[in-house]
Amino acid sequence: MSGDLTWRELISQPDAWAALISRLEGGKLSLPVNPADFDELILLGSGTSYYLALAAADWMRRRGMNARAIPSCEALLDPFESRRSAARQLAIGFSRSGYSSELILANKKLTAAGFTTMGISCSDGSDLLTQTDHPVLISEGFEDGLVMLRSFSSMLITAQWFFGDAADRATLAKLPEKGHDLLALEPQLSDLANARNFDRFVFLGSGPTYPLTLEGALKIQEMAIATSEAYHSLDYRHGPKACADENTAIVLFTLSERDHGLALARDLKSLGVTLLAIGADAVAYDKVADMTVPTGIADDAAGSVAALLTVQMFAFATALRRDQDPDAPANLSKVVMF
Repeated sequence: MSGDLTWRELISQPDAWAALISRLEGGKLSLPVNPADFDELILLGSGTSYYLALAAADWMRRRGMNARAIPSCEALLDPFESRRSAARQLAIGFSRSGYSSELILANKKLTAAGFTTMGISCSDGSDLLTQTDHPVLISEGFEDGLVMLRSFSSMLITAQWFFGDAADRATLAKLPEKGHDLLALEPQLSDLANARNFDRFVFLGSGPTYPLTLEGALKIQEMAIATSEAYHSLDYRHGPKACADENTAIVLFTLSERDHGLALARDLKSLGVTLLAIGADAVAYDKVADMTVPTGIADDAAGSVAALLTVQMFAFATALRRDQDPDAPANLSKVVMF
C-alpha cells in the first residue's frame, strides 16, 4: 500500500521502545555527563528534532535543571546564542541522521565559545557523533523512512530516562505495553480521519504537551500535505478559532485543569469541528469529544510518545484519505544539508 515503509516503522515503535528500555535498565546505555557539572543546558535540533528538544527541556526544567531549547539555526545565526560566558554550559544536539548542516555548524560555533557538547543521534558514525564531546547512539531509533517517527520517540524516551529519577523510569517502562494497546485503536482513528473531508487541522496543548502540538501539526503537513496549526490550548480562542468550521479536525491534548479543558472542548464543539482528545485524562472528555484516547500513563510528559503514536496513526490515515504517499512527501528530503 502507499506509505508501506512509513507504516511499518510507525507500528514498530512499541517493540523498539522495549529494546531501548532494556538497554537503559541494564546500564548498556547511560548518560555520559553529570548535569550537576553545568550551570546551563542548551538543547538543539531542527524541525522534529527541535520539538523533541522543547519536550526534553521542559522535562528537565520541571526536575530542577536550568535547561532551554533553541532551534539549531538560531545557535548558528544569532551571535547572542553562541556568545562566551563564564557559566559552565552543555549543548545537547538531537539529530536522527547526525548530518543536519545547521546542527553540525552550530556545534562548531558552540565548541569555539567554550560549550561542552553532547550529541544524540540514531545513525552510527554520523558527523554529530564523531564531532561531539559526548556521543550517544540510539540505534533503536534508526529508520529508513523520510518522516521521523521511531527516531523521535526513541530519542525522547532516552532523554527522559537520562534526566529522570527512579519513579520516572518506572513510568517510562510501561510505554511498550501501552503502545501496543494504542495500536489496536488504528481502525477507529482511521474512521475518524475519514469521517469528513477535513482540510484544516489544529493541535492544542499546554505545559508538557505543547511541544507535541508542534510535532503533531508537522506530521499532518509532512504525511498528508495539508494545512495544520499548533497553539497553546486556550490561545486558540483568541482569534484563530475564526477559521474553524465543520471541515476542521482538532486534536486536544487534555489539560491538567479539567474544568478549563472541558470548557474549551465544549467551545470547540460549538464551532462544528471534529474533536479528538488524547491524554491521561481523556476519559473525562467522553461526552464532549468525537473520540477520546487515554494514553494509560498518568503523567502526560512521560506519556508523550504514547500520545504521539495516536497522532501519527491519525496523520497516516489522513494522508491516505488525501491520496498522499507518506513514504514520499512533496518537496522533502531525509536530511537537510547545505
